[in-house]
Amino acid sequence: MGYAALEAPEADLWPVSVSVDEHQGSVVLENGYISASIDYMGRVTSLGLLETGREAIAPGCLGNQFVLFDDIPLYWDAWDVMDYHLETRKPLTDVSQQVHIVESGPLRAAVQVQIPISDVSYITQTITLDTGSLELRFHTQVEWHENRKFLKVEFPLHVRTTEATYETAFGHLRRPTHQNTSWDWARYEVCGHKWADLSEYNFGVALMNDCKYGHCAQGNVIRLSLLKSPKAPDSEADMGHHTFTYAIMPYMGTFQDAGVIQAAYSLNQPLLPAQLPADSDSSSHSFFTVSNPAVILETVKKAEDVDNAIVLRLYESCGGHGTTALSSTLPITRVDRCNLLEEVDSSSALQWEGGSVQLSFTPFQILTLLAYL
Repeated sequence: MGYAALEAPEADLWPVSVSVDEHQGSVVLENGYISASIDYMGRVTSLGLLETGREAIAPGCLGNQFVLFDDIPLYWDAWDVMDYHLETRKPLTDVSQQVHIVESGPLRAAVQVQIPISDVSYITQTITLDTGSLELRFHTQVEWHENRKFLKVEFPLHVRTTEATYETAFGHLRRPTHQNTSWDWARYEVCGHKWADLSEYNFGVALMNDCKYGHCAQGNVIRLSLLKSPKAPDSEADMGHHTFTYAIMPYMGTFQDAGVIQAAYSLNQPLLPAQLPADSDSSSHSFFTVSNPAVILETVKKAEDVDNAIVLRLYESCGGHGTTALSSTLPITRVDRCNLLEEVDSSSALQWEGGSVQLSFTPFQILTLLAYL
């Protein structure tokens, strides 16, 4: 949490390039870390890690495929999703404006496509790749005027696994990708927050988003639920213009070590750029730092009942025991543990010395601190 003044890109970052593959009929985005091939409809025909040559998209399949389902629940239009909707899958295969290059680097490459959903609804999407990034981002705008339809986007992945991992509040959980039992079969639509992940030994692919909460993982195909169009109790629910972003990130190792959790936070809470005058101070400053990347400083807020205090909420995000040093440049004089009601827990004292405090965490533990200024 802080700010940094940047004069130029880091020297070790690869510039982004975008080119047209006339033989394959696709556009190729590349930045030295990953390479993505995009067909004329904006579908991902290939997404590979350049260092290892590992491919993320299943052979012969298409990622970023928009699909439309009939969505007619038995009782509650706006709340329920019935299993039989999966039998009505209809891929969107028309294009009103084919993929074309809108930005060509060196810091970012981007292509844009427009896809009709119906006579009154359409998708405009800009696909971007930034320098030094493992993420292929999909900035999406939808003009949505459907009747009991369900829009999703799907990615068939070159991953073999029986479980998918979904982020939830202050942690993550795993759900099966098969239908071996009635309990498994009932998980045809599951909730998740900023990211979902399919991984096998030493490789995985994460699907991140900035505002969607429904997922479906069946076999090696993962879907992100984008828009519903219920007609009860509000016939105009969700009608109109929508803007959202999702991203796909292949990686080697585990999602914890690859930084998927931090990348999802960056997608949801991006840096805010501002242009500074030439004679401005070019220094950087961090108000808080955490020494262990598994520990997330989730919340910084003013205390409700103490005038000269702030509340800090941290949690262990990877699912393991760990310790960290929480440091701050603010004039903090004392730190106490407290509960979610900001009531001080006097049973365990903390020592704030030299601008930092040592903290211990169990898996997914949430720790709330009251810091006095």
